Amino acid sequence: MSPVLFELLIRSIWETVLMTGASGLISLVLGLPLGLALVATDRGGIAESLWVNRILGAIVNGFRSVPFIILLVALIPVTRLIVGTSIGTWAAIVPLSIAATPYYARIAEVSLREVDHGLIEAARAMGGNRWTIIREVLVPEALPGIVAGFTVTLATLVGASAM
Repeated sequence: MSPVLFELLIRSIWETVLMTGASGLISLVLGLPLGLALVATDRGGIAESLWVNRILGAIVNGFRSVPFIILLVALIPVTRLIVGTSIGTWAAIVPLSIAATPYYARIAEVSLREVDHGLIEAARAMGGNRWTIIREVLVPEALPGIVAGFTVTLATLVGASAM
């Protein structure tokens, strides 16, 4: 392999890692709280509010239903506003993050719903408030699914970064 091609390969791998890592981190930081909110505000949740749950669910479903390439084109003005350009590695992070956040939120929601309701009731009975239940029961019990879901999200981002 020629040195020029090798240098191009290394630079491209670095750009993919950067796009995937930054978008993955943003989707984790935004998607996990969104997944927690979807679980907490659902019927029988620790902060039951059906109208909030339905609005959040509609937003998540709306973004998840749009194909990535269409979302990429639709977000060009937003990307220019945030990054200053619509071309390049940093510009790709914006639509990747916006696409990955609701995707990861649903994965986190499914993992959090798998937590045994008896554990939540036990924490309530011992006087745990919402944040204690989230911090001490929900997240630790759902952690294997949350981590596995994040891994799947990163793999999806690698594929999407090729666009």
